[in-house]
Amino acid sequence: MPKLQDPIQNSEPSPCNDPDSRNPNNPPKILVEDVRISFRHSFDRCYSVREKLGEIYRRFRKGHKPSYSHVLKEINLRVESGDVVGVIGPNGSGKSTLLRTIAGIYEPDEGRVELNGRVSTLLSLGTGFNNKMSGRDNIVLNALTLGMSRAGIESKLEEVIEYADIGEHIDVPMKYYSSGMISRVSFAIVLVMRPDILLIDEVFSVGDLQFKQKSERTLRDMLKQASCQIIVSHSLSFIKGHCNRVILVESGRIRADGDPEEVIALYQSLYSNKS
Repeated sequence: MPKLQDPIQNSEPSPCNDPDSRNPNNPPKILVEDVRISFRHSFDRCYSVREKLGEIYRRFRKGHKPSYSHVLKEINLRVESGDVVGVIGPNGSGKSTLLRTIAGIYEPDEGRVELNGRVSTLLSLGTGFNNKMSGRDNIVLNALTLGMSRAGIESKLEEVIEYADIGEHIDVPMKYYSSGMISRVSFAIVLVMRPDILLIDEVFSVGDLQFKQKSERTLRDMLKQASCQIIVSHSLSFIKGHCNRVILVESGRIRADGDPEEVIALYQSLYSNKS
């Protein structure tokens, strides 16, 4: 089956990339090979023994089969050190599923994902937080979960709290936080990790202008430490200004991969007139 991917080549190398990182002998930070993922439709699931027995009867006596949505199809992606990859596409195209598969949240039905480096994620707001605990306690808990030592966390804790900049609310249970405050704490945790690989899903859609600008500066600083980033966003202006490479995901496949302006122009030409 021919792939739908239509690479668009960059006209010149991005200044963000380290030339050494393009050495074919160096392993990529992220390698995705022939990944496929399907989700079973929720209305086919069984929530009781009686429903399960009924499904078994229909399956063997009446030929009933559960239905699936094929969310990712033959995804191949190679991300090098220094790459800042924007992921765009219409709703339901598989962007967030791709990011969660790379993060290890979803396991591919077929294919493989290989990561070389420390990974940190900024996914949906509140992911990994206990809303009954304070922001301070959640910072410690998340950092421990991500593999930091207690001593390392303690040495960075005040810096993180200062970066989040939510004042006395840092010691208030997170169930009372606004979406902007949750975003600040989420991003502050990433500041502690200083990961090699950073995966981001629409975290800049909340928060005030000042914090968004500070977050963007932090992302740029992380790149100086040879990290790579994959960013899912509907903000084309942010993608164009921050990324040196963009992929367009369409119906679970990579439709285009290359220069941000060219891929964004393709996306706009395909979907700007659709309701």
